[in-house]
Amino acid sequence: MTDSPFWDAPADADVVRHGEYGLTLVHPGAPTDAAALPAHDPAAARRFAQSFGTIDTVLEDLGTVPATDGVSAGTRADLERVRVGCWGNVTEITDPGLVHCNGSYPVEEAAEALAERFPGAVIIASCTIDYHMTYGAWTIVHPDGPRLFAAGWHGEDDWDLDGSPADVAAAFGLTAQELSDGGIDMTAAVNVFSWGALCARALQKVAPLDHTGRSVSLLRVRHTDEAIGAMEEIWLEE
Repeated sequence: MTDSPFWDAPADADVVRHGEYGLTLVHPGAPTDAAALPAHDPAAARRFAQSFGTIDTVLEDLGTVPATDGVSAGTRADLERVRVGCWGNVTEITDPGLVHCNGSYPVEEAAEALAERFPGAVIIASCTIDYHMTYGAWTIVHPDGPRLFAAGWHGEDDWDLDGSPADVAAAFGLTAQELSDGGIDMTAAVNVFSWGALCARALQKVAPLDHTGRSVSLLRVRHTDEAIGAMEEIWLEE
């Protein structure tokens, strides 16, 4: 196994936090019925990972795993593993490199870069990290124009917010009932707003969310120097 020259921490160093992270790219014409999506395409998954902004290169293809499997990282070596699902017009990547650090937000940077490459696509990305409190960052890009970025500590002040949840809801055709059913209070303050639920509801409008019976590629990658620096600080330092 070839190690990355960018890491300072050894491969068996413990990951000291946990979180969730992912990005979904939906091209025009994607079906909203899960049964209509084609099977996973491993070759397309590898190509997508190779071109993703946080990744320097794909080192190893570790095969496929069920898309419903949980994602966790126990050691630094686990941070080199990403999952990519490619089902026709829908692509998802689960990458611990989508973490925020010192005012940089890879979820936003990755979404904006993909929006330039694929101007007709919907892009939804998010990352949450648990520091005994939850810090999160969420990005939604709609091809008709509305964009949303929100980041901050749950329940605290000084949030970063660009865009309007109401504009995003309107762009995706989300009704008041759908928002309510998703547990989304559009009048809630930014620091307690259900950003993850809004992302899920928006995604549900353009692509199926049921991964039952589907697979994703598990890839070992070398992240970029910048991504590794952020991951060491966020995931490995007490």
